[in-house]
Amino acid sequence: MFPSASCHPESLEQCCAARGCGAALNDAEENLLTMLLHRTTLFSALFPLPCLRVLAAIAAAILCASMLPGCAPPVADGSGSPAKASPTVSAPAPRQADPATAGTREAIVIDGDLSEVDWRSHVGQQVAISGELVVVDTFNLLRWGEVKVARERLFIPTEHIDPNDADSSDTTSTGGSNVAEVTAAQKRNTAATLIIDDGFEDQNTFPPRMFPELGTGLDTVRLGSVVQGVSGEIQTRGNSLVLVPNTPLTWTLAERPQRPSLGEPAVSVACFNVLNYFSSIDDGRNDARGADSEAERERQEAKLTAAILAMQADVIGLMELENNLDAEARLVASLNRTLGEERFAACGLPAGFHSAPGGSDAIRVGIIYRSDRVSTVGDVEVIVDEAFREARAPLVQAFTMAESEQPFTVVVNHWKSKGGADEADADNKDRGDGQGAYNATRRDQAAAICRYVDAVQKREADARILVIGDFNAYSQEDPLDTLRAGGLVDLRERQGGIDPGTTADYSYVYYGQCGLLDHAFGTESMAADVTGIATWHINADELRGFDYNQEYNPEPLYEASPYRSSDHDPVLIGIAK
Repeated sequence: MFPSASCHPESLEQCCAARGCGAALNDAEENLLTMLLHRTTLFSALFPLPCLRVLAAIAAAILCASMLPGCAPPVADGSGSPAKASPTVSAPAPRQADPATAGTREAIVIDGDLSEVDWRSHVGQQVAISGELVVVDTFNLLRWGEVKVARERLFIPTEHIDPNDADSSDTTSTGGSNVAEVTAAQKRNTAATLIIDDGFEDQNTFPPRMFPELGTGLDTVRLGSVVQGVSGEIQTRGNSLVLVPNTPLTWTLAERPQRPSLGEPAVSVACFNVLNYFSSIDDGRNDARGADSEAERERQEAKLTAAILAMQADVIGLMELENNLDAEARLVASLNRTLGEERFAACGLPAGFHSAPGGSDAIRVGIIYRSDRVSTVGDVEVIVDEAFREARAPLVQAFTMAESEQPFTVVVNHWKSKGGADEADADNKDRGDGQGAYNATRRDQAAAICRYVDAVQKREADARILVIGDFNAYSQEDPLDTLRAGGLVDLRERQGGIDPGTTADYSYVYYGQCGLLDHAFGTESMAADVTGIATWHINADELRGFDYNQEYNPEPLYEASPYRSSDHDPVLIGIAK
């Protein structure tokens, strides 16, 4: 007496839209389904879960039988193969808050800058947003079915606005005379976004309703993807305002980039934060930060291996290795095992490393290299300076190329992070200038690098020194200006990739805002021999569900590929002979 279960209750409206049934639920029916399918908390005290599922299925079946004769979800064409991924995808409309009235009310048209819209005044109203919207954040796509959009990619204000100088090419590192501009830019960024929500309250639904082909015919949903002609109702979700669409969404998806060109270098160097790569398994008690099972560690190693090999770099500076020798050795072994021959080697640690300032941190920097492409000159060294007491001690290694005896030196850094403001002393509190906590400490660490480089140049004026790493500072912040004022060259600026104050690159995305935390500076002699520099966007723009973690990440998304091997993008630098 009941219709076929092929009409899935959790996608009733999507089913109607896809099959053209033309039916709509009235308020009572909608409330019944919503209560039974998505608000089981009240009934869980009265009925066990299997009973709730039966009630939901019966209620949905009755509604299906009475309103939707012949309704069934779309089926495959019989080929047995998923549709090939396309740059343009059309997804079914998410569930409407009030399907009986959606489309009957005149929508308020939103033009221009989203930051000028008073969204709270439109709660409960239908709006239609003209033009294109760009995806700037997918952090909650797989959990809550949400994406954050704006008119364009958003950048951390201090990526292009100097807190101290109206002219971004100046290098003042104190004063704060331009903080008002930073504050205004952050206010604009905060107001410039809108959350598109799928209209459901369940969690961790896969595939996400906005992208039902994800994991089969659709490879990824990257930041920078575009959606056009969005319309729907503005609703509240906790403390947030969201738009629940009432029409299918059409996306133009951003494509994964190929390895960028570095010109014609003799060798290349990479800077890569490997997101807490630990050989120790996190058991919840041992302070390990990486994988919490053998399976996760293998998955992490596979992705890091794929990423490093795809970089085609001859020297790789690494950040966030476990502070031991084993993690680095495991990574090198994985690289060589994949290649089928012993090509990669590790620089290891110098004597006394763990007693140096910053040498006892839980994580460290490291240097690995292609032994068939470059040779080490002397032993790896650690920079001993009190400035790194609250960071990771920098490592230094000199190399020569196979085709040239002229050496070059790589200095690998990982400076103090912006977090932990509650524990900061007075000098390091967050001053509200956009630079976060511990800015003074990072500025001191930049000065320490300048002192080290000056000391080397006193012995060898034309030394080719490359300073790379995760500086935990954006491009117009004080630590970077300290390096510039100290005579080091920002290689992105020198190569023409960035015009200070107008254009910006990025290696990291924080709450929908892009910025560069990973940098490459050099002496004049080094800068003269750089053939190219580029950030390869294989991580920051990707869904977090592609990483190695198994908690909540859908299994169909995992692959041993470079994509989302970390949360930072690698920086690649080409060097001539």
